[in-house]
Amino acid sequence: MVTYRIDTTTLREVPLDVTATWEHVELLERRGVDGDGERVVWLRILGALASAEQLAWSDVARHGGPASLEHVPRPGGHDVPAAAWRPLLRLAQVLHWRRRLDAADVVVDAVRRAAQAAIVRHDVDEATRRDCSAVLAFADQGQGKVRYDAGRCVEAVHLFASALERRARDGAPADQIESSRIALAAASSRAASTGAARSGAEHDAWQAAARV
Repeated sequence: MVTYRIDTTTLREVPLDVTATWEHVELLERRGVDGDGERVVWLRILGALASAEQLAWSDVARHGGPASLEHVPRPGGHDVPAAAWRPLLRLAQVLHWRRRLDAADVVVDAVRRAAQAAIVRHDVDEATRRDCSAVLAFADQGQGKVRYDAGRCVEAVHLFASALERRARDGAPADQIESSRIALAAASSRAASTGAARSGAEHDAWQAAARV
């Protein structure tokens, strides 16, 4: 079974065996469309980002979602169908890794709005509520990584904390909870060091001004 580790500094997945992972991608491709969602993930992790994005858009459209960024619903528009939520989140991760941070936000926000609308419906059943909650945790986690890479670590801390709280409350799989813990620790550390550096710079500036 192919797997990966999470780099605790970059928060990116790193394949443990690159050759075996490429072989797994080839197996998924032979499975056809049923393997496309997982194949997007592994192509991204392997760094084949152009191929991952092209496949992700196809997978989103196949699940009833938008076929391009221009067609992703904005606030006030219609909600994307539930079947497209996870394909869209996988796409957002690819866009993030391609440094298209604003585009990744647009995609995640569309999923977040749809899931938030669905979870508060008066007739929502427990299975749907849990699914919406899981999707919202993935949205927080993914958007937290976007903020982390953008240097907006305080925002990242809040998003990772939200994802961790939701996953712990919902009894999410252990690897998802651990991923949120790792991300929260990294963002908290970076936010603290950035804050200390800023405070130090402000103190130095104050002392320089006082000597004038």
